[in-house]
Amino acid sequence: MMNDAYVFIGSNIGRGKNYLEALKRLRALGKLVAASPVYDTPALGDTDAPRFYNGAVWLKTEFAPHALRNALREIEHAMGRTRTADKNAPRVIDLDLVLYDEVILDDGELRLPDPHIYERPFMARALAHVNPDYVIPPDGPTLAELACRLRGNTADMPEVAQISEQAQALIHTLFQERTFMPEQAAFTSNYAENEWHQTITTADATAHQAIADAVRTILLNVGEDPTREGLLKTPDRVARAYDELLSGYRMDPVALINGAFFDTDYRDMVVVKDIEFFSLCEHHILPFFGKAHVAYLPNGQVLGLSKIPRIVNMYARRLQLQEKMTQEIADFIQELLNPRGVAVIVTGQHMCSMMRGVNKPEAKMITQVMYGEFQRREVRAILNERLQAED
Repeated sequence: MMNDAYVFIGSNIGRGKNYLEALKRLRALGKLVAASPVYDTPALGDTDAPRFYNGAVWLKTEFAPHALRNALREIEHAMGRTRTADKNAPRVIDLDLVLYDEVILDDGELRLPDPHIYERPFMARALAHVNPDYVIPPDGPTLAELACRLRGNTADMPEVAQISEQAQALIHTLFQERTFMPEQAAFTSNYAENEWHQTITTADATAHQAIADAVRTILLNVGEDPTREGLLKTPDRVARAYDELLSGYRMDPVALINGAFFDTDYRDMVVVKDIEFFSLCEHHILPFFGKAHVAYLPNGQVLGLSKIPRIVNMYARRLQLQEKMTQEIADFIQELLNPRGVAVIVTGQHMCSMMRGVNKPEAKMITQVMYGEFQRREVRAILNERLQAED
């Protein structure tokens, strides 16, 4: 049986070489599903210690939790790591099992979930990159919500690290069997530890080509000629369209919010209505679209106005069910702001019922999620009045 394990990686001795070597060795423990960007972070404790490369991976493995932890220690030992009483000492490599399926464990040898993820923003942010929707057991939050909750000033954010072209080729090889790979560190032809940016990697380009090849197969199987002039560039266009339409998987929730929280004594309702969205249903990969209305009752903080539509867009730009999308938006805002109440109402039209199946082009779906004070009838009535009011 394959299990989902999340491993946090760190190195501040020969960090570029050793970080990549650790990725290579982790492949022997299972299937690497996804990797976060590599972050350039200061050492904890001793401010004079060398800076770290940090990041996280999602691993599918047959190892049980303790066996996996022991296997990680063996990799550390083989790479020259000697553990000491000084937990902040420089190290060749650090491989920590921080999450494992829905396991909750504290037996004196291993703690799952690792409590450090609640204290260290750089850990939460890396983990949110590999699987933002993972619900931390037993009852959440999701990794994306935790990353936003631990937000810091932009100046405190770790820098995304870039490594060499040779490293690019290695990571491409490691992830040839991946299911998906969120945003990755970019690479340049010259190894330069102090020049970093993000872009599409070779692994992403491979995924893009695989989608284009699949579109060509579809064209052939419906009786078309993918080499004719009108269809010659269609596979690439479709692949690029999916890059855009499904970009929500790659959105960084911390960067999306970007610290746009403001203390306030305002207690009345905040409503952002008529947020247009476009999504793809997960059943037929056909579009559905409509408007979302989001309201919350502040509890000491408000969120920058533009962030509400961005949150809607982050969840809409994924394969979705309207019901699930509505719930995710509400849960995210609830965890983010801890308001006195949250309401999300979504009206959508679904091409899968408009142009196929029941063929009902006028049918609309309305979904809603109400938390806190919005569960009171009188508060819902006020919300409905404000939604119906003229602009």
